[in-house]
Amino acid sequence: MADLSLLKQQSMNAVLLFARSRHDSDKDSDKDSKKICPQENTTGPPLVPFVGNLSFHSFATILTGASAVFCFLAIAIAISRHAFNYTNRIQQRQVIRIILLVPWVSLFCFLMVWQEEAGEYLVGSLDFGCAIALSAFLLLMCDYVLASPGGYQSLLGDDPGRPKEKTQGLAWFKRVWYMSLQFIPTSLILWVVTCITLASDTYCAASNSPHFAHIWITVIKGVVTVWAVLADFRLYKQQKAVLKPHNMLLKFAAFKGIIGLNVIQTLIINILLGSSVIRPTQHLTYEDIKVGLPNLILGLEMPLFSILIIFAFPVSPYQKRGDGSATPAAGPLVAVVEALNITDLLSCFVRGPMRLVRDQQWGIMRQQSMPLEGGGGKAHRGSGRRSHSRNGRRSHSRGGRRDPWV
Repeated sequence: MADLSLLKQQSMNAVLLFARSRHDSDKDSDKDSKKICPQENTTGPPLVPFVGNLSFHSFATILTGASAVFCFLAIAIAISRHAFNYTNRIQQRQVIRIILLVPWVSLFCFLMVWQEEAGEYLVGSLDFGCAIALSAFLLLMCDYVLASPGGYQSLLGDDPGRPKEKTQGLAWFKRVWYMSLQFIPTSLILWVVTCITLASDTYCAASNSPHFAHIWITVIKGVVTVWAVLADFRLYKQQKAVLKPHNMLLKFAAFKGIIGLNVIQTLIINILLGSSVIRPTQHLTYEDIKVGLPNLILGLEMPLFSILIIFAFPVSPYQKRGDGSATPAAGPLVAVVEALNITDLLSCFVRGPMRLVRDQQWGIMRQQSMPLEGGGGKAHRGSGRRSHSRNGRRSHSRGGRRDPWV
């Protein structure tokens, strides 16, 4: 009996050990499965020509290429008009940077349709281009404010140490400044990280597991984009009385709508593709739907945005007048070089916002920045007094004393 009881106990222990090992192996397999990127179903029926002898991929490549050529020509004309009427280099270099977003997006849409397998490597280019445009838009708004009467004090508050409102003062302005300009380095870093994780098979767009980089990059990208957009809106809201006559909301929608539409369209297509509402057909492969289709749609929208952005950023306020009141500050080649040289944006974290604003204010006073046409059609030029010390250093004066924020 003792042997039988011992045998039964050993059997029970063996069963428990087996069950525990099975449970542990199931847990390990679940953990391992979360670390494995799920394979997307890319199978479809044999392909047949979409139009004539052209496949959908070839047809989409031709369409986006033609659209890109139109955008390049339209924006080249717009830039040349600004370059030949370069009467306000401070504002117009920002304008040229903003309108360059259209050919930038058109070019990469064409590349992503043409080389679909490299689409995920190139998609970060859209965010980087938008980051340059958003930062240039912030500096453009700062220039409009500085060119108005009392603009320097209006931008920073009467006393930067003790602002009257939460939306005034040096600390508030610095928050807005860095919230907007952080988008340039972060978008570039995220683009590089995306390429690295794609190459190392740790990106996995088909999974939202924290084991892969896709979910982290998506969340961080969403946060930094919202920060940048909100920063521009906060400055506009604070200086609405000064900026509204410049149709800033139209200007903002003309270029930011490009990326906004792309996000919405890509999201809808990915949802439909993931739920098998749309699937590969005899004309469309999986890559055609996932990469080619959203970029084709965005590429075809670019000619409309090119026309809208030309109307939103007209050259008429900067054109030479018969009375000689507006003469070019530099030649067209200088205008293009200054617009392409974005070191003033990239160095913002080193130089700080006040250094750039002071330079901008100095440029306004030297070049007579474009006036803000307000009530009664009166032209208001940049205000503020500037004194020079013997060694040539500049300082802003208020009642005979040096401003504490300079």
